[in-house]
Amino acid sequence: MKFDFGLVITAVAMLFFYLRLAMLRGRKRRLEREQALKAKKAGKGAKVALPDPNKPRYEIRSWVLVGIAVALMLVGLAARQATSFPQVMQDYWWVGTSLGAVLFSFCFK
Repeated sequence: MKFDFGLVITAVAMLFFYLRLAMLRGRKRRLEREQALKAKKAGKGAKVALPDPNKPRYEIRSWVLVGIAVALMLVGLAARQATSFPQVMQDYWWVGTSLGAVLFSFCFK
């Protein structure tokens, strides 16, 4: 496997996706800690809002954007693997894949 420019750009886009999710997870944990500290300072008689243990940590902002991002990534990967695409799409397969990964990272809140 040779490492070309497109593969490096795609790897950077995927790394951005994982770092964005880690940032969101850290922010959620920080907000939960601050809320628990506020409840502790309020005293014993104050109502404490416990986070729902069954609620997922991430929420989807827009399912339409998720669909577009997944479609971009799949078209990019198909353009890299299949010979039925035009040569321009085969050469620039990484554009769709990288844009899809970056767009996918902004679909979560």
